[in-house]
Amino acid sequence: MDSGLTNHAGTLFVTDGLERLILDEIVMRVRVNALPLILDIPCGDGRRVMEMARLGASVLAADVVGQSAVVTGRALASKVNDRVHFLPCRLGRDPLPVDAGTQLDLVFCHYGLSFLPFPEARRVLTGLLKSLRIGGKLFVAVHGLHSALGEGYRDQDQPIETRFCPLAPAAAECYGIREKVCLYSERNLLSLLIEIGGGVLRTFTSTHGAVKGVAVRV
Repeated sequence: MDSGLTNHAGTLFVTDGLERLILDEIVMRVRVNALPLILDIPCGDGRRVMEMARLGASVLAADVVGQSAVVTGRALASKVNDRVHFLPCRLGRDPLPVDAGTQLDLVFCHYGLSFLPFPEARRVLTGLLKSLRIGGKLFVAVHGLHSALGEGYRDQDQPIETRFCPLAPAAAECYGIREKVCLYSERNLLSLLIEIGGGVLRTFTSTHGAVKGVAVRV
C-alpha cells in the first residue's frame, strides 16, 4: 500500500512500498552518522530525490538531460542543492554515470529497466550492483506482467529473454506508455537479482501489480 510522509516543508510526499523502504534505510543510516551516497536512476522529476536529500543523503540524480532544469530547480527550492547532483544519463544507452572508484551506499532504479530488452536490463543491473560498496543495497521496481499493463500484452507467454513489445493499444493510451516494454513477474525479478550476484533481501508485488525487490551486495 502507498503511505504518506510529511516532509520538512510540511507538504505530503506520497511513497510506494519500495520508496518507503529506501527512506527508512536512509533514516537508519543517518542515525548512526553514516550519511549515505545514493544513485537514483532514472530520477524523473526529482520529487523522490528531494525527500532523500532532506533526510540527510547525498543524491546523484540521473536521467535524460531534459530533466536537469526540473531537478535542479526543485533542489534549489527545497534548499538541498548542496546534496543533490544531477547527472545526464539515458539508462541502457549511456554509460552509468558513476566515476570509477566511487562506491555507492544505495541505488534506486524505478521502472527504468522495463524499457530495456531483458539482456540489456541484466547488463545494466549488474553494473548498478557493482557500483555499490559491500553491504550496499539495490532497490528495483519494474512493471508487472500480472498487472493492468499486461492485459492484451502480445508477449505475455514469451520467455523473459525475448519478452519486449508495446502494450496493447488501450493500456498504452491509458498509462501513456507507448514504448516497447518488458513486463516482469515477481519470479523473473527474483531470478535476475540472484543471477547478477545480489543477496536478495525481499521481493514483492504491489497491490497494483508492480514488481519490486531489494538486494544487497555481498
